[in-house]
Amino acid sequence: MMFWSYYSLFAWIVLGAGVVYLIVQAIRRRSKKISIIVIGIGVLLSIGSFAGFSYAAPMYGGINIERVDYELVQRATRDGKALSKISNDATDKQLYDGSKAGKDLRKIIKSIPETYSNHTQRQLVIQGLPTFTDNESGDYIDDQQIETLVRMSANIISKKITPKDEGSKGQLKVYKQIMTDSGYKTGM
Repeated sequence: MMFWSYYSLFAWIVLGAGVVYLIVQAIRRRSKKISIIVIGIGVLLSIGSFAGFSYAAPMYGGINIERVDYELVQRATRDGKALSKISNDATDKQLYDGSKAGKDLRKIIKSIPETYSNHTQRQLVIQGLPTFTDNESGDYIDDQQIETLVRMSANIISKKITPKDEGSKGQLKVYKQIMTDSGYKTGM
């Protein structure tokens, strides 16, 4: 991320130098060819830095997050979508996919460090996901409990990946986006 900051700074310096050189050449009434080339290079560098920033810090829910966190959210929403399909009238394939998704979501939550604010929810999710997602056809499936566990997981993940300067509003945006992408209604 820091590389792209320096790259962007360099691009703006080149672009600014090109503009200053163009103004100087216009005042002197000389050829503006070199200054136009420098401005063009500055614009190309700026476009490159924008592309680099977009890759290094993608937006999720209107918030810039790190690339690693973005990939973690994509995995979690894929698992949430599979878990949202588990119900009493689900097919064997949906139950199998939900069981795998429950195990993967549990791994994701276990990989997030335990903090004071996520301790209780984290423990409930880690203990509850295997219990409520390992189902066979004919079993009673408590889809409300599964939805609650997915919501707690989304809350834990949104707290982890939202930058501190975004605050609780940014965290809420990320949470809503995770729930929407998982196939649940946010209700807010």
